[in-house]
Amino acid sequence: MEERIIDIISRSLGGQATTSEENKELEAWLSDNGNKRFYKGMQQFSAEAKESLKAREANVDRAFEKHLGKMKESRKILRLRTFKKVLPYAASILLMVGLFSVMMYLGHEDSGISQEEQWLTAMEPGSNKAELVLADGKVLDLDANRKKNSIKEKDGTVINNTGTGLVYDASNKANELISYNSLVVPRGGEFQLELEDGTKVWVNSDTRLRYPTKFPKDERVVLLEGEAYFEVSKDKNRPFIVKTQGVDVRVLGTQFNVSSYVDDESIQTTLVEGSVAVVDRKNPKTNLLLDPGYQAVFSKNARDIENKKVKVELYTSWKDGKFVFEQSSLYDIMNKVSRWYDVKVFYQNNEAGDINFTGTLKRYESLDRLLGMIEKTNEVKFFFKDNTIIVQKQY
Repeated sequence: MEERIIDIISRSLGGQATTSEENKELEAWLSDNGNKRFYKGMQQFSAEAKESLKAREANVDRAFEKHLGKMKESRKILRLRTFKKVLPYAASILLMVGLFSVMMYLGHEDSGISQEEQWLTAMEPGSNKAELVLADGKVLDLDANRKKNSIKEKDGTVINNTGTGLVYDASNKANELISYNSLVVPRGGEFQLELEDGTKVWVNSDTRLRYPTKFPKDERVVLLEGEAYFEVSKDKNRPFIVKTQGVDVRVLGTQFNVSSYVDDESIQTTLVEGSVAVVDRKNPKTNLLLDPGYQAVFSKNARDIENKKVKVELYTSWKDGKFVFEQSSLYDIMNKVSRWYDVKVFYQNNEAGDINFTGTLKRYESLDRLLGMIEKTNEVKFFFKDNTIIVQKQY
């Protein structure tokens, strides 16, 4: 496939005829943002080559050979092979490549384009990974690449590790003493959990969830720092309570999302179905009963709760492998990107973070594609250095 694409690109840029089928293949190849950037650069240099025909005194061959030496060290082997393949077709293409090579040779290689692309390629999306802290303090590394296994605690609780989640079985628990586990999901990770009562939990990046291996008879309480989606098993005799640093979310059986990151200014509880009560832990009189399709926004500073009508998928789509944004500020978007791809974000212009964007992307897409979609708006430009995304507003 690679050889065929190289041939199509070479003939296309060299002025040779291509079939409709080949054009479709090229379009499919160009759907990748990195490929598209490369091809646009080649087109630009091709156009400039006409002006370069007069510059025959330039030592094109020498500059090109020096550039090839640098290209061999790059990840972009396809580019190197494309340059080689293009040369036989037309003198204009040779001069185009020569012009590019001379620019690189004279010091323009410091533009950072190749380094940025290599950095973006290395930035893989998150994956199923977490650490499990057992009741005795033992820490287990959970990894989807490892074999499925079972973990047995001293009290008889059996924890089945599926590779992407944990399933608790406390039917053989030896005593009624309450013992706690903690699931710690790092930046760039996610994991699933099924508690002993059948409640399912999707745990997002940079999150810690503490819970008992078996719930007592009167209530079901878990402690959350970060973000998680809950599908609570119905039990009219035992309310399910999610405790955060600001509010308690009380339910009997329902589906909802709670986002309670330490560095966020608010705690958001988004209800999908059923009903939940959101209560200020320090002032229980400040509370709100939510209906499906609504979100409770608790301000940590003002300590009040706002009831908002929302599109729930904007806040729950992460568990289904998607980023869904609708007039979302770049600050909010980049906060999610930062946690999922485990990168830092720096804003050169403070107002850049206030720009709003709308779109849907797969959560497991490359970082290059996600940022490329945002750049298409011509509102901002991204630069990369030392594991940091630098955001610059375009004027």
